Amino acid sequence: MDFQRPLILSQAFVFLLISDAVFGSNAKPPNIVFILADDLGHNDIGYAEGSHQVPTPHIDALAYDGVILNRHYSFSACTPSRASLMTGRYTFQMGIQSAIVINPGQPWGIPLNYKLMPAFLKELNYTTQFYGKWHVGSHTRAYHPCSRGFDNCLYYNSNDVSLFDYSAGWIAPVANRSGRDLYENGFQVPMNCTNNHYLPDLLTEKFEQFLHTHDGSKPFYVQMNTPLPKSASEWDGTTRQGATMYTMPEFQLRPAVANFSDKFPGRKKEMAMIQALDDQVNRIITALKNKGALDNTIVVFVSDNGAQSLISDPTRTNYGSNAPLRMFKRTLFEGGVRTLAFINSPLLKRRGVMTNQLFHISDWLPTLYEAAGGDLAHLGDISGLSHWKSLVNGETSGPRNELVINIDLVANQYALIKEYPYNVLYKMIGGNVFNNSYTGWERTIGTSAADEMRTPTPASIVCNTPGNVAPSAVNLCEPWIADCLFDLTNDPCETTNLAAKLPDILEDFQSQVAAYMLSVLPYNLSDYIYDDKSNPALHWNGWWVPWLDPVPVLQSPACAPFNPTSAS
Repeated sequence: MDFQRPLILSQAFVFLLISDAVFGSNAKPPNIVFILADDLGHNDIGYAEGSHQVPTPHIDALAYDGVILNRHYSFSACTPSRASLMTGRYTFQMGIQSAIVINPGQPWGIPLNYKLMPAFLKELNYTTQFYGKWHVGSHTRAYHPCSRGFDNCLYYNSNDVSLFDYSAGWIAPVANRSGRDLYENGFQVPMNCTNNHYLPDLLTEKFEQFLHTHDGSKPFYVQMNTPLPKSASEWDGTTRQGATMYTMPEFQLRPAVANFSDKFPGRKKEMAMIQALDDQVNRIITALKNKGALDNTIVVFVSDNGAQSLISDPTRTNYGSNAPLRMFKRTLFEGGVRTLAFINSPLLKRRGVMTNQLFHISDWLPTLYEAAGGDLAHLGDISGLSHWKSLVNGETSGPRNELVINIDLVANQYALIKEYPYNVLYKMIGGNVFNNSYTGWERTIGTSAADEMRTPTPASIVCNTPGNVAPSAVNLCEPWIADCLFDLTNDPCETTNLAAKLPDILEDFQSQVAAYMLSVLPYNLSDYIYDDKSNPALHWNGWWVPWLDPVPVLQSPACAPFNPTSAS
């Protein structure tokens, strides 16, 4: 006897009712394109601070025509941000809160008992596509994207890859840990199939191909996890060298890049990669327009965390800029976690606005699920909150009045933001920070107090300090010694520690963090140990593979050379 059929019919009937209420009887559920940038700093897109170094006209136009999320927060590193995005959960409640992200050959990822966004959307009759950086588990095939709800996938599993030969590995001084890492639907993509094609272009062409052949019978969800503008590493025959910036001549010749001083070659390459990112977004939007799909599509643009600083790690820096925010990637100060984000869609009743409502990266799952016509009750007990109603109606306040940036008991790091009366946002940060000595602000490379190379925009952050770059903290903040408290509404650059001045608010924060700590799921440090059985050179013919899977290598089909067909 089939006991499942009545349940399935019931869910389908409920979905029809919800779809009717959300879209009207004749409207179709919206398509969704989610673009996730990698290590993009606050001052690395034009609309944010008006930087003359990084004109991004296509991204800017999309942001200004949509809703800019001025208080969007992610985690401080790649893997936890991506895990939170796709599960709708705080990662400290899943054991993925460490800023030490997955490296090749480490056997862990998003636990398989958590359902991901594409799997939820497939239940609403969506076709789901994934292109780009996965980085949330690869040691068995069950952790790969096409096993977690995506219908088609072109992806790499590592933290970063060379953008030409798609190789990844452990950077110097670790030797002999390097291999190719590019897969399509679980199969290795051989070198002769791609011919060292610039990876951002390869991913974009795959999106264009999908869109060109899509028959429109189903709405689509596309997640484009671009590798831009993160730095990568390069194999020299013995070891991998870090902080390599991959770009193309066409982007290096753009006027803003070509005219920038050669005294700062790293920043110059970063600027070229941001031009490539702007070009990628333009191609995505152009393809949607040419397909006639843009009028019923939600486009989301988000950065996974702040930029990596030259100070924090010279081997992995991408010469990005978080100015005027404090600190950088892998820290819980604003430069590491307050991230660029906006949403654009004709479905939004009020566009061309900026909202200061608190928004956490875990909120995207419920927000987009509700936009797709889903019943939020089906998502279960998640951390994320849906902002769809507030966004679609153009409201200035949303459902969230607090968010946990992170709690990591092993590394002793925690931070919480909470809204108090009169719309004042306070933030408490405590525990270890970087090297427990430096907690400062950094100018954008190539700028000075006399020439900031920017024209402020409506989204610009005002530090309330001379030159709009905080020179030093008014009241010293050393979180490893004592918790710090900041008024983010009036002091967005975290210059003035109010812990001594507002002890009652500080105590309230400390009590709340202590309560959240009860829900922390510890992570297993043994999972972070490299497993030499994964070594590409020793075992897998130069490839990173799901080495703990019963079938680590599948015979790749004969490749059909990429045909960069657009929808034009």
